[in-house]
Amino acid sequence: MRSIGLLGGTTPESTKVYYQTLMELGREVLPGPLNNPVVLIYSINLAEVAKLQQAERPDLVVEMMVSVFERLRVAGAEVGSLTANTPHVFFDQIAAGTALPLVSILDAASESARQLGCQKVLLLGTMTTMTADMYPRRLAREGIAVLTPDEEERAFIDQSIVHELSVGTFEPATRDRYLDACRRRIDRDGVDGVILGCTEIPLLIGPDDLPVPVIDTTRAHAAAIFAAARDEAEPG
Repeated sequence: MRSIGLLGGTTPESTKVYYQTLMELGREVLPGPLNNPVVLIYSINLAEVAKLQQAERPDLVVEMMVSVFERLRVAGAEVGSLTANTPHVFFDQIAAGTALPLVSILDAASESARQLGCQKVLLLGTMTTMTADMYPRRLAREGIAVLTPDEEERAFIDQSIVHELSVGTFEPATRDRYLDACRRRIDRDGVDGVILGCTEIPLLIGPDDLPVPVIDTTRAHAAAIFAAARDEAEPG
């Protein structure tokens, strides 16, 4: 099995879930009780990324992340991945800048939605994730339409991710408001799936909370990373 390199810290809460999930998958399929996947984690300072974004320097964000993946590659990683949805807006540029093959969360989430038979999904995430075209463009290849919450709800979700979920705070009132936003779209617009397009949101709501399939992008992505590390072919 090939070594896995994760660009972590985006945020620490979800990075821990990636690591734990990869270990769980290893125990399920690898022979022997002590046979775990090798995982290298480079945990960045997210505040530095936020400063570059506020300064409108996406080029420097890409440069930083490419540098991290190259360090992971030199350290022995053979398969790499970002551990957050939002930086996937730069995925193509980052992947082009590093020799380490990367596994996309967009591909993992889209494949999950396709397997579940979804045709119209609600996307939750940061404001960048909800307003960028990366998910609609990728899901369109599967014939799946993408909706987002109403404007006020998008603003609330974005702020709650930044000020609560990203620092490990999970308030019941915040959870209730997320669920209300989802139910509203399900009832009004016929949404038949919900994509938790921020890797912290699955720590707040889960698959049993809604009457439609809920796609946990963290676990879907971790499973895709694990599969790529086991496959001799490079991930696409």
